Amino acid sequence: MLRKLTIWVCLLLGLAAAQQAGAFTLWGPLEAWQTADLDYGARYFYTSVQLLSGLGSTENGGPKNFGAGSRLTAPIVTYGFDSTFLDYFGAQGVAAVDSAMKLLNGLPSASSANLANFVTDGNEQINYTAQALDMLDLKSTVMWLMVEHMGLLGETHVFDLVQRALVPGGPACDYEYTVIGRNYDPVDYNPTDYVNGRLYTYYLQDLCPVFNVGDAVEYPADSTVQSYTAVSTPEGLELGGYYLGLTRDDMGGLQWLYKKNNYAYQALDPNTVALTSSFNSSWEAVNTTNAVTGISNLVGVLGGVEKITFVKVAYDSSLGVNFNTNTLNYTVPYVTNSKLSQIKVMRTITGPDIIFTAANLINSEALFNYLTLTRSASFIASGYVSPGGGVVPSTIGASQLIVLNNVGPVYFNISPTQMSQLDYLEHPVFNWGTFDGSTNPPVLYPNGSSLAELEQQVITGGGLNVPTYPWAGVGAPTNSNNGTGTGTGGGVAGVKSQPTNHKKVPSL
Repeated sequence: MLRKLTIWVCLLLGLAAAQQAGAFTLWGPLEAWQTADLDYGARYFYTSVQLLSGLGSTENGGPKNFGAGSRLTAPIVTYGFDSTFLDYFGAQGVAAVDSAMKLLNGLPSASSANLANFVTDGNEQINYTAQALDMLDLKSTVMWLMVEHMGLLGETHVFDLVQRALVPGGPACDYEYTVIGRNYDPVDYNPTDYVNGRLYTYYLQDLCPVFNVGDAVEYPADSTVQSYTAVSTPEGLELGGYYLGLTRDDMGGLQWLYKKNNYAYQALDPNTVALTSSFNSSWEAVNTTNAVTGISNLVGVLGGVEKITFVKVAYDSSLGVNFNTNTLNYTVPYVTNSKLSQIKVMRTITGPDIIFTAANLINSEALFNYLTLTRSASFIASGYVSPGGGVVPSTIGASQLIVLNNVGPVYFNISPTQMSQLDYLEHPVFNWGTFDGSTNPPVLYPNGSSLAELEQQVITGGGLNVPTYPWAGVGAPTNSNNGTGTGTGGGVAGVKSQPTNHKKVPSL
């Protein structure tokens, strides 16, 4: 009897541990072996999912081994908007970005964060009016962009291909594959197949001979749960979906990267001077032309800066000039003589680190090439080369240019049979919006657009996407899972409506 009781206790403890299991994936520059045929960079399989269900973009960089991930060394990151963003999104768009930054600024410092205070389920909620109108939440999109900018990738890198080689003497398109895990537990930092308590597995997908690309495609082992829960996973943001905050594993990854006793040999951000003279206080933004003495572009053993703070700065965006040069003063953990101390740093900025803009992102030379956004990424090497050839951490450059698509709706037609608006081949339209769980109607962009006009456009549209039922009101889900409604809004093909694996491969 005692033996049976012991077995049951062990099983229950194991179940409890599995329910708490989670992980994160680190980000950095692509390595030489991370090539397009292994689905790195352009991310063929996952870009197609984003195109149909929300965020359509490529990846800058790729997943890293534990200890090789990149991070920011500038604890203060500034942002601003140019005239193209203001013309399209207006003051309400600025407020949406500000709201995302405020939420991130409210996160605890890395060393003090209690992961138990962050959710694993129900973080993404659905506004059913916005879902029916194919609206993509601007605030939630910015949250993902900033989490990536801080150094995290999502659940589409629990497993990755490291090798795809033709079988010797075999027929064409017969390959041998080597799959690796790039997912690490936020508590013990061991490799794991869990993210936010969900166990993932994979199947191998290859598009040979049509396209020279293969990948290990992740999906939950439990087909009844929703996949892609982390904010760091852009494929998880649905049309009509909005985030309440970061999940436990998002915060777990940031905690690892930015805690002060996580030491790495790194470079400070460009345009920095490690001061040998003192200044009044840390984290102080001041205008100055006074000369200082110090070390430019210091490289050394740095600890994590604990927290990233995003600060909006005034920017003459109509002309892109007349930005007042600012200096940002702060301290960075620094190891010298085997002792952790603080080094005082002054960074001079001649423009916002992050600039939000808007442009036409439809590629006129490639069929169905329709991106939601693009963003830049820069990685600063420390200069250290491991004698064994191992990958070492880089520094994420604070500067980033974010370009949001401002063209739409879009219709794809093909001759000779589908040649009008009423019989288009595909309609992967999305509309930028801002919305939440209140009864307030969604804010539609471009600035000044009428929500009623958009509703009328959907009603009179053609093709495969004509709604056949009225839109469900906010708070009236037709389905739910783990606190997150999935809904069945009548929008673009690929909107997630079932609590199963949401990854899809493109139709060929």
